[in-house]
Amino acid sequence: MKVRDLMSADGRVYLKSEWGPISDYWPCVSFSKKSVATRLSAFQSGIDILVYVGTTSPDSTEDPLHRSRLLSAVVVQPGQVLSTKEIIPPEAWQESVHHWGENRWVHAMAVTRAAVMAGPPFPDAREVIPTAYSQIGWIENRGNLVEAVGAEREAVMDLDIEEIKLNLRPGVRAYLEMRSAIASTVDKALRDEITRMALLIQQRVGRSGEPGVRINPLRSAPNISDLMPLLTRKWHRQLGHCALCHGRIPAGTKNQMLQPSADRIDSANGAYDDANVQITHLSCNLAKNKYGVDDFAEWLDVIRSQDEAEPSSDLR
Repeated sequence: MKVRDLMSADGRVYLKSEWGPISDYWPCVSFSKKSVATRLSAFQSGIDILVYVGTTSPDSTEDPLHRSRLLSAVVVQPGQVLSTKEIIPPEAWQESVHHWGENRWVHAMAVTRAAVMAGPPFPDAREVIPTAYSQIGWIENRGNLVEAVGAEREAVMDLDIEEIKLNLRPGVRAYLEMRSAIASTVDKALRDEITRMALLIQQRVGRSGEPGVRINPLRSAPNISDLMPLLTRKWHRQLGHCALCHGRIPAGTKNQMLQPSADRIDSANGAYDDANVQITHLSCNLAKNKYGVDDFAEWLDVIRSQDEAEPSSDLR
């Protein structure tokens, strides 16, 4: 297997200095500055590749066999910056804090596919990518990404690798599985609806506790990058149907009564979290909140009984 098997023929080859190959000890791409995430946000899974490069420093790359070598090729999940300590094993995080302090390598992106270079000896970066490797050492590029281009890009793509399966923590594995499902099943109309609901939730949370005609109730919610997966997961669990009336919710409709709405199951609970959120028609949500669950359920029973009744002979 070669690096090119993890990417497309026209994909980009990014390089990042690392202390060693990817493994279960540190199964993600980490960085100290969030600005690196901006560069990685352009990464396209299944198209681009990120290659780990060992440094020359004995302090940052302890194993001599890893220094100045091409170590791993990984595919990352772009678009969401995670907390490193939530991905790696607790002992790995404790060792990192002890050695580097609490402010190093705190941000991360999850890895969806991982491979290690054939070796040892691992490919010598000074021989395979001499120009790009020298650029990694530039002060402005420290901790950042460098792109291999031209003949050096082709040389990296032709390197032999062995794909490995990372032993991820359950929460990270569930997130990646969910993201994989979203990528193949969510169309643009639904993505737009999910984004709209997430932004509305953020606005409501931002207004909570502020005085108005009445005091806005206190609400809480995860950040928007976590809300998007949460709402998408709810949509799939409900099979695109309203949690209150069980009717189909048409994504992208211009009828505001039918558009999807994020509803707190227990209105007294201000949290928009996995246990307290369901997706409903906007009209069902408004009716339930204004008249109460009991009156809404009674109204729904009447409407359904009318639908099931035989048509009157007086109707023409």
